[in-house]
Amino acid sequence: MHLGKQDITAHVDFTQVAEAADQAGFHVAGYCNQASFLLANGLLSLVEQLNDERQLLQTKQAVKQLIQPSEMGELFKVIALTKGVDLALTGFQLQDKRASL
Repeated sequence: MHLGKQDITAHVDFTQVAEAADQAGFHVAGYCNQASFLLANGLLSLVEQLNDERQLLQTKQAVKQLIQPSEMGELFKVIALTKGVDLALTGFQLQDKRASL
């Protein structure tokens, strides 16, 4: 196994996921791009905690790939499905695109 080093990308029709979830009694609690989700969950504050310069540089490069619109930031999406839970999810505070589903 090469955890974190293998691409498991799949094209997903999130509108169909949301519709199927609704039919199964789930609530779409949020939907947004990866960048917004990671930033809303404090990704940058985790980076700021690093003290080792080499590790900091490597981490900053990785973060750029995760959040830049031209990389994975806009292309990858996050959807949250809940059942019996009524609370605002932190990851969707910067952007929530449920209306686009």
